[in-house]
Amino acid sequence: MRTSAPQLLPIFRSQGQGRLLARVYLHPDRPATIAQLARELELDDGGLTREADRLERAGLVRTERVGRSRLLHRNEESPYFHELYGLLLKALGPATSVGEELSHVEGVDEAFLYGSWAARYVGERGEDPFDLDVLVVGRPSRIAIARAERMLSEELGREVNAVVVTPEEWEAAESGFLTEVRRRPLVPVPLQDMSA
Repeated sequence: MRTSAPQLLPIFRSQGQGRLLARVYLHPDRPATIAQLARELELDDGGLTREADRLERAGLVRTERVGRSRLLHRNEESPYFHELYGLLLKALGPATSVGEELSHVEGVDEAFLYGSWAARYVGERGEDPFDLDVLVVGRPSRIAIARAERMLSEELGREVNAVVVTPEEWEAAESGFLTEVRRRPLVPVPLQDMSA
């Protein structure tokens, strides 16, 4: 698990540690064994086990034994839980994944997370959302957006629902839906410049 610290949040020992914590903290509905996590995160099984041991000793994760398998869960009793959850959500959560995927879709001018995930992102407490709502501003191909939704749903392990509006519709925000979206928390999705 010897990888450099994550660029977005370099407080972790390695990218692997950050990705492991993000997977456990941001997807509590999908517990996985150490072996499954190693395959999913494409990390060395032994290194991931050592990292899980460190995180458990620090009280950030807890272990559940099921037969000979070891499942990792986030430790919601940790005094660091809410702050760490917020950091992981902002640095390694869905906005980053959505941005990476939508950066490959021609015609996307900007994008935002809205709904429950956006509310959690800005610190509103509540249940973990089962889906992810994305507002896409631009004139992308509907087929490309549907493909991105499928890819992201698979990657994030939850349904991704994208709504596409033109720049003019977004600027005017005359409909009840867009007015409500603007009124609630919005998280800008970081799009990469693919022309470079």
